Amino acid sequence: MMQSVGGENLLVPLGARVMDLNGLITLNNTAACVWELLAQERTLDELTAAVAERFEVDPACAHADVQTFLGEITRLGLLEQ
Repeated sequence: MMQSVGGENLLVPLGARVMDLNGLITLNNTAACVWELLAQERTLDELTAAVAERFEVDPACAHADVQTFLGEITRLGLLEQ
């Protein structure tokens, strides 16, 4: 679950993940945007396009950022494949 606290976007682990992650995860604006977009099933291309448009960045840069974030949350067990 993501919460905004004091201007910071925090991922708050729930259930068994609390012990596994040992704390909160702070998200930058791009990661928070992707996390919100993941509320619905989306492709990598859809996520990339949304990030590129929202932050007015080059699609290649957006793609790299999205891919990095997805890899990290997958590694942490926060994203089901």
